[in-house]
Amino acid sequence: MSTTSRIFAADLHRAFPDSVSGGPVFFRVSYASAAMDISLKPGPDRVIALMRMPTLLVQICFTEGSAAQCNAMLKRMDNYMQRGGG
Repeated sequence: MSTTSRIFAADLHRAFPDSVSGGPVFFRVSYASAAMDISLKPGPDRVIALMRMPTLLVQICFTEGSAAQCNAMLKRMDNYMQRGGG
């Protein structure tokens, strides 16, 4: 992902209020009968001309929930982490 761990954590808390524990590089999210563990690791910057964008390697492991519940969690997380730009 092209983000920082601080922004990722803020977006995660907005997506799942009162359902996130841990941080700053490991999070556990329990939401609507599903749960996932998230590990973060800084990646190399993306460089386009003189612009540098941070990247974050994100590993997600679901520990509870059906496939439908897990997919719903991913969709919710994705919706809160989207940025404008077309």
